[in-house]
Amino acid sequence: MIYAVIPVLLAVICVWLGRRMATALLILGYLSIEGFLKLLSNYNRIVHVGLDIVVLSLALVLVLQAVMQRRAHLDELPYTKLILVYAVWMILQLLNPFSPGLVQSIAAFKTHLTMVPLYFIGATLFEKPRDIIKFILGITLIHCLSYGMALVQYALGPSSVLDLSPRFWQNISYFHEWRPFGTSAVPGGTSVFAYMILPLTLVLLVVPVRNTIKPLAMIGIALAMGTFVVSGVRQVFLGCVLAILVMATLQLSRRRSRGAVVVAVAVAISAGAYVAVQTFLRPLATEAVLRDPFAPDIWRERDVTTRLLTLTSTQTYSQARANPISTILYRAQHYPFGAGLGRTGSAAGAFQREIAQNPESMRVQADVGWIADNFWADMIVEGGIPAALLLTWILFGMLHRAYRLARDADDPTISATAAALAGFYFSIVVMSWGSQPLLGNPITAYFWFLSGMCAAMQRMEVRAAVEVPDEDESFGFDDGLAPAGVR
Repeated sequence: MIYAVIPVLLAVICVWLGRRMATALLILGYLSIEGFLKLLSNYNRIVHVGLDIVVLSLALVLVLQAVMQRRAHLDELPYTKLILVYAVWMILQLLNPFSPGLVQSIAAFKTHLTMVPLYFIGATLFEKPRDIIKFILGITLIHCLSYGMALVQYALGPSSVLDLSPRFWQNISYFHEWRPFGTSAVPGGTSVFAYMILPLTLVLLVVPVRNTIKPLAMIGIALAMGTFVVSGVRQVFLGCVLAILVMATLQLSRRRSRGAVVVAVAVAISAGAYVAVQTFLRPLATEAVLRDPFAPDIWRERDVTTRLLTLTSTQTYSQARANPISTILYRAQHYPFGAGLGRTGSAAGAFQREIAQNPESMRVQADVGWIADNFWADMIVEGGIPAALLLTWILFGMLHRAYRLARDADDPTISATAAALAGFYFSIVVMSWGSQPLLGNPITAYFWFLSGMCAAMQRMEVRAAVEVPDEDESFGFDDGLAPAGVR
C-alpha cells in the first residue's frame, strides 16, 4: 500500500540528512500527520509503527557512525544512567511470567522505549539559543497546518472527513458531538498538539526576535486556541492553561514583566479565537451537520464548542475521573513487578484477540483490567513498581532541571523556553492522575525530545559562563536548518 511507503521513505531521508534541525522537524512533522495516515490506511502495520521505524533507523545509523569514528559512548547528559536502567528493566519484562506473549510484549516497546532515542538526538541539535528559536518557529508553522485542517473540517461538517475511510466512523461513533479529526487518529486529537506547542509558541513573544516572527506566533496562538474550541478535549486545554500559568509565574519571579504581558496577549487572542469560531465557523458546522443524512441525531442537538464552558461547573471535576487509589494499591500488591508488557494502551487493543485465546493470560487481563485512566496504575501493570518509580523519577528530574534553568539562566531565550518546559512537565504530572500522557504518542515523543533540548540548554548555560558571547547572534533561518557547528 502506498501509505506504507511514506514512513520508509521518510526514514531514508532522515538518515540521509543526519543530525540536523531539519531532521527533527521532519520527524515531529510526520508525527502530526501519522494518525491521519493510520486511519486512511486502516491501520497498516508499517504505518502504525512508522514513527518508530524513522526514529530507530536514525538512531541506529548515528550509533554506527559513532562506532566507526571511535566515539561509541553516550554524551554526558542528565539522567543517562537512570534512563538506561529503565530501558533494561523494560526489556527484562519480556521474561515476566505474566506476559501476554512475546509478540505483544515487543509491540509494547512502541509505548515505552522506541521514543527514548529522541532524548539523545534532541540533545545534540541545539548549540546556541538561536537554534531554539529556529526549532520553535518551525514546529509552530508545521502545526498551523494541523490547526487549520481541524478548523476547516469542523466548518465543513462530517462529510469532509468521515467519507475517507470506515475507520473514521468507527473512531467517532461513541462521541456525542461532531468533532474534527484534523490530522490525528481521534476526534479532537489535534488539540493534544496545541497543548504541547502553544507554550513554546509563546516563547517567541517573550524573547527578542525579528519583528516578522511575532505576527506568525500570534497566528499560531489564534489557530491553536480555535482548535481547542472545536476539539472539546478539556483535559489537554486545562493542561495547556496550567503550563502557561507556570511559565508566566517563573518569568515574573525573574522580574521579567514581559511574561505577564504575553499571558494577557494570549488571553486576548484566545477570546478573539473563541468569538470567531462561534460567529463564523459554528453556523457553518451546524448547517453541515443538519444537511448530512448520516449524522446521528445527537450531533444535531449538541455542539462541541460549548463543551469548554462546562469547565466552570464543579461536577466536571468531581465526576470526570474515578478515584484510582484503590486500583493503584491493588495492582501494586498483586503485581509488584508488573503483569507483562502490552496489557494496556494500543498493544492491548491490537492484540485483544490473541490475549483472549490464552485462558491464563485472559485471567490476568480480567484481573487488572484494560485501562485505569491513571498513569501510575497502568505503569505498575506494564512494568511493575520499579518501572513506575523510575519513569516518575525521570519526569520529576526533568521538571526540576527545567525549573532551575528558568530561574537561573542568564539568556532570555533559555530562561523563557525552560519556563515553558517546566510548565509542560508539571502539566504532565497533574494530567497523569486522570490519564496516561507518558504512555502514548504524541506526548511521549515530545517529552523525550524536549527533555533532550532541556539538557542542551543546560550545556549552553555552562559554556556561556566561560565563552565570549557571539556578537553576530541572529534569530531566523538565514543559516539554514542545521544547528550551529553542523554543516
